[in-house]
Amino acid sequence: MYRRRVLALCGLAITGAGCQGETADTETMTPVPSPAVSETDTGPPPAVTITDAAVMPGVVVPGTDSITVQSADGQFLVLTAAIRGSEVDRAAFSLRFDGATYSPETFRNGLYRDGEWGRQFTETGGPLVFALSETGSVSDAQLSWPGGKWTPPEAVRDRLNAPLPSFDVTLDGPERVTEPAKPTLEITVTNTGDTAGRYVIALNRTGPRVAYAPVGRFDGELKPGETAVITRDGKTPYVDDTEPREVIYRLRAAEDHNDATHRIKPVDEETATES
Repeated sequence: MYRRRVLALCGLAITGAGCQGETADTETMTPVPSPAVSETDTGPPPAVTITDAAVMPGVVVPGTDSITVQSADGQFLVLTAAIRGSEVDRAAFSLRFDGATYSPETFRNGLYRDGEWGRQFTETGGPLVFALSETGSVSDAQLSWPGGKWTPPEAVRDRLNAPLPSFDVTLDGPERVTEPAKPTLEITVTNTGDTAGRYVIALNRTGPRVAYAPVGRFDGELKPGETAVITRDGKTPYVDDTEPREVIYRLRAAEDHNDATHRIKPVDEETATES
């Protein structure tokens, strides 16, 4: 953290006190004048830049072998900070919102972002997550740290001032596939609310030969009534004679009713003949 200190090289220059030197000839004590007291910085103040800001209904966090969505009781303001110069501890940041002061949230395993398992705040910056009430006045909204402040832009302030919209999320794909065809998964997200807002989704896979594995984190902003379709190449259930010969995809969203599971199995010979 950026600090200032006062360096006093010697005490007051008075007889019999302060810094003293000894002459070789007489061995008498001669007062040595004290230099002027100076105030010196230990380094330049840190440069903090907020590179990204989003209001979200949840964040994606890693577990032992999978990812899930940690939902907000109200809403999360998720910031990304970049720091140059002196170190700024995460605890030194505070956010003012609707007459209250908030500290950054702590997630034991960090955040899951862009395939990075357990993203944490470090001396060079990183994510800052603030758990806020669902709505509130933004007249005093401001992020503070020692030596600096940041005011959210208008788009973020408008988002903080409005209720989070609801989303409908579905997970679709073929229930059976033939070899060597590979399935395609389709996630459909619709904003069913009255305001624009951001959705957050975590997708995992089990099988074949995998107990659990993250597929990805998906988020985006939609206007009222707008729909987004996300497609991903799936895994084939045809892997040796591994049993069970199936792949299961598990979707987790900020709203529990949107959690979904989709199972894909191989087409056996009898089914293929009948078709």
